Amino acid sequence: MSDPRTDARRLVGRTLVDAGLPVEVVGEDRFLTELAGEHKRTIPVLLHIDERSLKVSSLLAGRPDEQHDVVHRLLLHRNQRPTPVHFAIDDEGDLLLVGRVPLTVLDERALDELLGLVLAMADDVFDRVLTLGFASYVDAEQRWRAREGLPPNPVGDAVFVISAEEDAS
Repeated sequence: MSDPRTDARRLVGRTLVDAGLPVEVVGEDRFLTELAGEHKRTIPVLLHIDERSLKVSSLLAGRPDEQHDVVHRLLLHRNQRPTPVHFAIDDEGDLLLVGRVPLTVLDERALDELLGLVLAMADDVFDRVLTLGFASYVDAEQRWRAREGLPPNPVGDAVFVISAEEDAS
C-alpha cells in the first residue's frame, strides 16, 4: 500500500510543473507556487501536505488601512459560498485565502480545482478590497499618476455594484 503523503508530494510537484507554474520546495512537504491573475496579477500560493490533507494558503492583501469592518464583511459574505477555499485573516490582520482537501480525494482534478478557486476568488475581490481598505493610498497614487502624466491605475477607476446580499447586514 502506498503512503498518501508520498503520493501527494509526487502529485503536487508533477501537477505544478505540468501546468507550467513555478514551484519551489520551501520545507518538508511545503511547496510555493505563483498564479497569475487578471486583477491581482501575482498570487502566491503555499501548499502544505500534512498527515491527512493538502492545505493551501495565499496572501490576498495586507491588513487594510481603513474600513476594516466593511472589508471583513465583504469577505465573510463570500465565505457563505460552499467551496473548499475561504477568506481568513492572520494574527497581523492580513487577508488570506485558505483551503484544504483531504488526501483521500486528492487527485489532479481536485488540485486544479483548489488552485482555480484561489485564483478566481482572489481576482473576484481584489480591486474591491483595495478600493475599500486602501482608499487613501489608491487616491494618492491616482493623484501622483495624474501629476506625472501617467494613465490612471484601473483599480482606482473601478465601479462596484453592491449586491442585496452584501448590503443586507
